[in-house]
Amino acid sequence: MKFIEIQKKIPEIKLVKGDANFDIQYVWADSRKLTDLDLFVLPDGKQEVLENYLQMAIEKGCKAVLVSKRQLKLKNLDLFLNVLESEEPLGDLHGKLASLLLGTPSKKLKIIGITGTNGKTSLTFILFHIARKLGKKAALIGTVQIQILDRILESGYTTPDASSLNLLLKEMLDEGIEYVFIEMSSHGLKLGRVAGLEITCAGFTNLTQDHLDFHENMDDYFESKFKIFQLLEQSSVKNKFGLVAGDVSFGDRMIQKIRETKLKSPIYILGKSGEFHYSNAKLSLLGSEYRFHKKEKNLPFIEVRSVKTNLLGNFNVFNTAFAMSIAYELGFPWEDVVSAIEEIPTVPGRFQVIPYPNRSRIAVVDYAHTPDALENILKSCVEIRPKQLICLFGCGGDRDRTKRPQMAKIAETLADFVVLTSDNPRTENPESILDEIEAGFSRGFKRYEKITDRRTAIHRAVSLLEKDGILVVAGKGHETYQIIGKEKTNFVDFEEIEKAFLNLDT
Repeated sequence: MKFIEIQKKIPEIKLVKGDANFDIQYVWADSRKLTDLDLFVLPDGKQEVLENYLQMAIEKGCKAVLVSKRQLKLKNLDLFLNVLESEEPLGDLHGKLASLLLGTPSKKLKIIGITGTNGKTSLTFILFHIARKLGKKAALIGTVQIQILDRILESGYTTPDASSLNLLLKEMLDEGIEYVFIEMSSHGLKLGRVAGLEITCAGFTNLTQDHLDFHENMDDYFESKFKIFQLLEQSSVKNKFGLVAGDVSFGDRMIQKIRETKLKSPIYILGKSGEFHYSNAKLSLLGSEYRFHKKEKNLPFIEVRSVKTNLLGNFNVFNTAFAMSIAYELGFPWEDVVSAIEEIPTVPGRFQVIPYPNRSRIAVVDYAHTPDALENILKSCVEIRPKQLICLFGCGGDRDRTKRPQMAKIAETLADFVVLTSDNPRTENPESILDEIEAGFSRGFKRYEKITDRRTAIHRAVSLLEKDGILVVAGKGHETYQIIGKEKTNFVDFEEIEKAFLNLDT
């Protein structure tokens, strides 16, 4: 597509050097993927790094680059035949360009985007399997994996970069996919990875402390999450809608922000005062039951359904209720949705139950790596009333340090015994991380051990687990590796638990 045609659609981009009739085949922010007909969108970074990127792009034969106004003085920029500039965030423009150059594939798909600190993976997974059980041609893009019908692809980022994401959507469209369920992380929203997408649904699950190594503060984190509703507002698809969990952390604030912004898109609420609600949850190791309420549109009564699901824990009651609310607004047959909820595959690394061979005790593997997530998983276990509850967790290195003592206090309050261990310490000293977690325990608290090596810690925790007890192994979930220093080695929590169970003397 010629730039002069692109500029008519995206006038925020200005030509500062070259001929407006030059062709652009595609767009990348990764200089390694460029061809001679691609446009290079220069990412943020230090001057020296950016100048190296520009040199790499030239060596690839790239002739066109898009920069911000403050980047116009960079060395090597004069080597490009065509230089484009904009005062708008380049990440957002990157997303819009990628979408435009591929013919806006998202407009021909039904895109359901889910954001929130916790629950994105489970919700998209549950929705995908509801759609598949109802015979829909569906795809999934998220942290654990990318799945197109039955074909599974490896997932890198929770939300892929804009160029990769739009190519993926184009591939899905070509394969006849109708519904795509996407995790939209705060990073992806803030950096513009989903900019330009035409979405059908935007869902917000909650907001709790996390990623403060990336976001300036919680306000910045919140504003990044709100961008999903701005994306919904800009979407031109028919029958679009949003869903907000009201009775959660930052739920009221998100609802208030939506009302203050006066969005025209219909936004529904899951909560006591909303269009959807749930109550009377009954939890066990065999599954969960609850009552689901939905207000009938334009009618003065509330319909109530009894729901059963094989998924465990109170947070999965929330997840399935949230998924059912979206499925209802998508127009899926109600009875079929309720039926589909009964048997949902276990989400990898999300309350993943590993039973001892004779089922006399169980371990639960979960991705919980924030204070709120750890509290939710432990509370769900407490509600099952085990004879003993052991919590094993750590905190990632080179990440938000303020949550470390908070998570210790939560574990102390809810668990009978705590084992502190490593969880991707990266370039931090593993023992120092454990010391910072330990500082959150009350003075005199002794019901814990510190074991730096995660494999040793898991085997120790299993050896302490009594009959009718539950061991929660939190933090890594679906991950198949451990990062110590800059080295990534194979490590799978549930595999280590299974080995430890085999060695347990009954």
